[in-house]
Amino acid sequence: MKNSKLVEEAKLTPGRIYQRPHDVLRDRRLDDVGRIEVLTAWERTLRGAANRDGTIENELLELEKARREVEERSAPARNIRS
Repeated sequence: MKNSKLVEEAKLTPGRIYQRPHDVLRDRRLDDVGRIEVLTAWERTLRGAANRDGTIENELLELEKARREVEERSAPARNIRS
């Protein structure tokens, strides 16, 4: 599976491909841009579900933590290239 196809499928159904947000961080098939796209899509999906039932706060916190980790890891690399 090509990385772009993996990212697109993971954005549609992230929970089907990954059990936990941290699994996205460990997936070596993705670069940091792909990781952020998948985590953002997963967060959007969960927020939509939270609006309906309000019971997934821990999952949202885990997603936010994983996304921040990728962003912090990527920030020094972006500054070096600038």
